[in-house]
Amino acid sequence: MEDPQSGSAASAPRTVQSVARAAQLLKALGRLTRPASLSELARKVGLSKPTAYNLLKTLESEGLISKSSDAKYALDWGLYELGATVATSVELARVSRFHLDRLAEITGEAALLGILDGESVLYLDRGQGSDAFSMVANVGRRSALHSTASGKILLANRESDFIQAFLKRKLKAFTSKTITDPAQLRAELTTAARRGYAICWEEQEIGLSSISVPLRDGSGLVQAAMTIAAPSNRLNGTTLSHYLVALQTEASAAEKRLAIRSR
Repeated sequence: MEDPQSGSAASAPRTVQSVARAAQLLKALGRLTRPASLSELARKVGLSKPTAYNLLKTLESEGLISKSSDAKYALDWGLYELGATVATSVELARVSRFHLDRLAEITGEAALLGILDGESVLYLDRGQGSDAFSMVANVGRRSALHSTASGKILLANRESDFIQAFLKRKLKAFTSKTITDPAQLRAELTTAARRGYAICWEEQEIGLSSISVPLRDGSGLVQAAMTIAAPSNRLNGTTLSHYLVALQTEASAAEKRLAIRSR
């Protein structure tokens, strides 16, 4: 299948001009590092004052910028919160890097770090064992929540309203083993939350299985999932406990480091 990012310029996705202009205004405010007037911002970005005003008004309503009593605009806390989320992901990847590599070395398999982003799993990092194999899950890639071990453990630790809304969606079957029945998936999530780990038996790719545990921060909130993925002839019901012990050991060590960093 062709990668959407590798297409020609003719097939490249179109950008939305208003979004691009709003981003330019945010960047201009960031470079100024001080409140600025409508006229100054419009001039710096090359927009008419009415266009700039409408964009700034929208950004203000979304809590990304604020407007003072003297009509000066500045970046607001909403933008800081978004940046803090990115910083958290970067810190997760930095702390987990050593443990992913060690997990891959101990087991000889692929070790993955994934976070819940929207309604999918986003993989931030990967450690690879000596016996390399190909799989969809890789750094920067996304996978479905219901058909992966990392997705299931992340979903299992979300609030009930989120889970309920997700289960109302049509669940895509990637293989004949993908769970697409909402009631069956709910039962699987309940089990995963109770025992502290989730399993995927060839539900995303035939011949590939995975096991995943949550990574919690110092407050106990689940921030990510640490996963081992391996060919099903190596990761199966017989060998599951061996992989699980290694996975839980490294995840626990990573959590301790995250708790220290968050103090």
